[in-house]
Amino acid sequence: MTWHRVSSFRARVFAEPAPIAALKAGFQRTDKFSTVRRVSMISLFALLATACVHRDDATLAITNVSLIDVQNGTTIPDQTVLIRGRRILGVTTGPPTLPPNISTLDGHQGYLIPGLWDMHVHMDSSDLSAFLAFGITGVRDMGGDLAELLAWRRATTAAPRAGPRLVFAGPVLRGPRSDADSGSSSAVVIRTPEQGRRAVDSLAARGVDFIKVHEGLSREVYFAIAAEARRRHVAFVGHVPATLTPVEASDAGQKSIEHFEFLPDPCLFLLGPPDARPSAAPDQCTPSALDSLFAHLERNGTWLDPTIGSFRIFAPQQFPAIVAGFRALVPQLRTRHIRVFAGTDLGTRGIVAGAALHAELELMVQVGFTPLEALQAATIRPAEFLGVTDSLGTIAPGKIADLVLLSANPLEGIRHTRAIIAVVRDGQLVQLH
Repeated sequence: MTWHRVSSFRARVFAEPAPIAALKAGFQRTDKFSTVRRVSMISLFALLATACVHRDDATLAITNVSLIDVQNGTTIPDQTVLIRGRRILGVTTGPPTLPPNISTLDGHQGYLIPGLWDMHVHMDSSDLSAFLAFGITGVRDMGGDLAELLAWRRATTAAPRAGPRLVFAGPVLRGPRSDADSGSSSAVVIRTPEQGRRAVDSLAARGVDFIKVHEGLSREVYFAIAAEARRRHVAFVGHVPATLTPVEASDAGQKSIEHFEFLPDPCLFLLGPPDARPSAAPDQCTPSALDSLFAHLERNGTWLDPTIGSFRIFAPQQFPAIVAGFRALVPQLRTRHIRVFAGTDLGTRGIVAGAALHAELELMVQVGFTPLEALQAATIRPAEFLGVTDSLGTIAPGKIADLVLLSANPLEGIRHTRAIIAVVRDGQLVQLH
């Protein structure tokens, strides 16, 4: 399944910010290289050598760093990254001759990675600066007040140092919890298929990036929402209501399934303590049945966002069993090439903005993913999910300069994502530790 709204998505999330006073000090905003796409490194060096790309055009140089290639897990030492405006102008080996007016950041033999994404948050305005301090240059908000989210996006687009890029659903669509349930600014109660269709139309017209479905929806309502989302060419993501199976949600086109709702409800015992498991597993929970389920999700291109760390809060006593149970499933997920990204469910009390993502990456390694796979889950995988790999997710010429400088190699230990020296957001140095 592809992301159908790439054009409008780019217009909102990757628009050039309006000039602001802070930029006059040396970050010239031009975007002549926005058309550079997927140029190989060899081709780029040829361009540099023939003066098609001029070093004296750069506004920021990050020198003396090792680049982490998150696509294949290699480390490229002794690199200099040249940035002009908001985009990467070029990557060269060794210290280049730089003009005197360029801003320079000495990487001190550190490691440069793409900016991180937290793919499941319910954010507050106070979280904006915390995200950047922890190297998070992009977030996916999974349910909030749409007017607030739109205002925060305008603010962080105009002033990238103010916060990360935002993609969001606005209010979630859920079923009623009581006869009197009228919802809130962050949740729309849907009782009928027609209400579901109208809600999708309204949110799409207001510029959301996707639709979020939640608990309590009837089958008729869920499928009406799914059909209207397809008609409006907007992705839909979220929970799997109890009235459906994960296979049905995947077949309906749900692009990502949150938490552990990719498991059928009768199989949730797999995430519980061994002494609470049934003596005979239900037919749909046998290893062969689960492999068939995961194969189905793989064919449909359904993404998973397990938010492992959130269960420290939701089910603290069961948390060790949840981790052990998920660890037992990870080999099958990896065999089936199920695509997973990292989210935290920030917004729940006890989950700390920024820090929680690094803890989530550590948990991903604990349950069986490699450090590279964990790093990919917060860099290139979000870019793939959003359909913006030509702009974000890797470090290459023409890409937007969302970068994190680390003092240690995260491929050698995922905890090193916490060793942040500096953060660059949209070509601007926003955090120096």
